[in-house]
Amino acid sequence: MKKILQITIFLFSIGVFACDCDPPKITEKYTQSDFVANVTIIKIYPNQKNKQSYRVDIKINELYKGDRLKSIYVYGRSDNGIGTSCDIYIPENTSLIAYASKNKEEHYGIGMCSGLLYLNKTNQKRQKRELDILKTFKSKNINFTDKISYREKAGLHEELEQFIGIDLERNYGIYEITFASDLRIKNVIEISGYQNPIDKKLIEIIKKTEWTSFDNGVEDKVPDNSKLLIGIYFYPKEKENPSFLSQYYL
Repeated sequence: MKKILQITIFLFSIGVFACDCDPPKITEKYTQSDFVANVTIIKIYPNQKNKQSYRVDIKINELYKGDRLKSIYVYGRSDNGIGTSCDIYIPENTSLIAYASKNKEEHYGIGMCSGLLYLNKTNQKRQKRELDILKTFKSKNINFTDKISYREKAGLHEELEQFIGIDLERNYGIYEITFASDLRIKNVIEISGYQNPIDKKLIEIIKKTEWTSFDNGVEDKVPDNSKLLIGIYFYPKEKENPSFLSQYYL
């Protein structure tokens, strides 16, 4: 009975303290980050006393947004010891896309919920798509930062159902929304489309979407001319499942 109680408490503690964060879309993590780059970790420094992050020196392989930093902070333990469920350890010589945000101490930090993309032999298809999108942002000089959290009111998913079974050569389209202060959509432009008449249809659909926002306790009110990037992704047919378009970054 005592063992069962101990196991129950252990499992409960895992549930309570599990790191809970939804995987961010690439458009969200890019615009909300102050620094985005393809980096390699070249040196790790021990955590300073009572600090929950450790400093790492980086080599920038390609900079997409922000200043050319020499080091960033990682939320976790430098010795890869047991910490919180949100702690991460990144070994030296690891290459990844770092999406870093600046804190009050002017330190640029990355963590479990930053949407990091490790550049390794797994998930090659996703890596290729994300790197391609980042290169597009860089070539189009998309470098604004907006920390506001936006959510679409679920009408877009239904509108995209009309494209089930469509055949497209590209696997994503990126569009920029400009909002009025009350979240009315003032304009939608194509950043990188499908090079197909479908872009015009998608822009008209996006213009009709409705949004909510949250920013430090302020709901549904943003600075006039606030901008948001939205991706519409193409997923080809797989076995018995038809191709489709989605706003979800899978």
